[in-house]
Amino acid sequence: MGSWKAPTIKSSETTLISPESPTAPEKWHLKLSNLDRLEKRAFTPVILLYEAPGDDSDFPTVVASLKESLRKTLVEYYPFAGRFTKGEVDGLEEVRCDDAGAFFTEAVVEDTLEEIGGFESCPMLTGMEAANLSSTGWYSLDDYKEIPPLVIQVTYFKCKSIALAVNWHHQVCDGFSGMTFLRAWSELARGLPITSRPDHRRHLLSARNPPQPLGEVPTGFKLRSMTPEEQGSVQAPEEKKKMPCKVEFILSGEEIQQLKKQAAGAHTSGECISAHLWRLVTKSRGLNKEDTTNLFTIVDGRKRMKDFPVNYFGNCIFIRRAECTVGEVLDMPLGHLAQLIHDSVSGVTDEYVRSLVDYVEVTGASNLAWFRPKQFTTHDLNPTFWRFFPLYELDFGFGKPTYGGRNSPLDVGSTGFSLVLPTPSTSRDGSVLINAFLFPEAADDLVATLGL
Repeated sequence: MGSWKAPTIKSSETTLISPESPTAPEKWHLKLSNLDRLEKRAFTPVILLYEAPGDDSDFPTVVASLKESLRKTLVEYYPFAGRFTKGEVDGLEEVRCDDAGAFFTEAVVEDTLEEIGGFESCPMLTGMEAANLSSTGWYSLDDYKEIPPLVIQVTYFKCKSIALAVNWHHQVCDGFSGMTFLRAWSELARGLPITSRPDHRRHLLSARNPPQPLGEVPTGFKLRSMTPEEQGSVQAPEEKKKMPCKVEFILSGEEIQQLKKQAAGAHTSGECISAHLWRLVTKSRGLNKEDTTNLFTIVDGRKRMKDFPVNYFGNCIFIRRAECTVGEVLDMPLGHLAQLIHDSVSGVTDEYVRSLVDYVEVTGASNLAWFRPKQFTTHDLNPTFWRFFPLYELDFGFGKPTYGGRNSPLDVGSTGFSLVLPTPSTSRDGSVLINAFLFPEAADDLVATLGL
């Protein structure tokens, strides 16, 4: 579990990095899609930690290379160099792609990496403060006139280790798009061509004319106009005061294969890992068997739509819910749990996506939100899969990272979530690193069950 110490900053400098060549005026106004407008007003924070460069490159050389290659990358990923704002005519969210520049902070600290918490998340080294963004975690255009979509900080430690923190606004793009940007940046930093160029055609997710929305609130959503009781989103006051703990463990490739054999069906590794986590976490919480529990799965819709580009840059993700009783999670065969998850995920089809986009067009994004039950922190689970993200392939010319992951501080809102991350050896042995965020009593029980 992370225990971080605030670093002592020796020096710090922030600059704005614009594309190497100017963005064409006809690309300056990138309207968000209806799916973008549904996403949370937050940044996706990534941290990459590197041991001292093996070629003894000094920090100024590393910084210069990162800046130069970032300028080249922003030519293709030009929305990241603009400003997230509201259109002057219609007042709707857009990215003004005017090359204002991504925020880039270079910092030198007087501590070793070990002294501030070791090789894992470093939420105090994000660069957000240098970009004049508060630490609230919520970044809405109701509070800011404009927001930089991309914020970066590279930090040099006394031990010569390097931390690279990258944050992008979730309404501008999802994790898949953000990771393709990171891969492209690392390729250009090593003098290689970009393997996948982004597709910026947001109109591909425009509403149909006329719209053909679903006849009811789409699965996985709620109307904001409903009362809190109708939404089922009221959290008990005592739960708001609790802070979660992180339980971290590795599932080996062999263990994942055993789970697939145990499921005895044509289930994916992700479905089997989710079913296994659902059972572990539910057991650790000591809930009544009659209680309801939900598992929420984030689904990338790019490969589930007809003739849709897999390199689409923006948001194309959906949350699906599998529901059953606590007793069923604990007692039913793993394969049945995996099938419940599979059935919920299979609901993301081309027609579902198109109907959802149309529903937002008619209802308005401001009146629709992802559904999160009041019992979420105590009964439910939302695994987020980053296992196929190329975190450990991100070599910017000074070696591959020793750690890569999400760079978020623990807070009450973390409870009920889990992360499924790659490890440095995932490409060889199929292992994954799992972070589960639970209230202390449940975390202690899970630690005991796992023998950690």
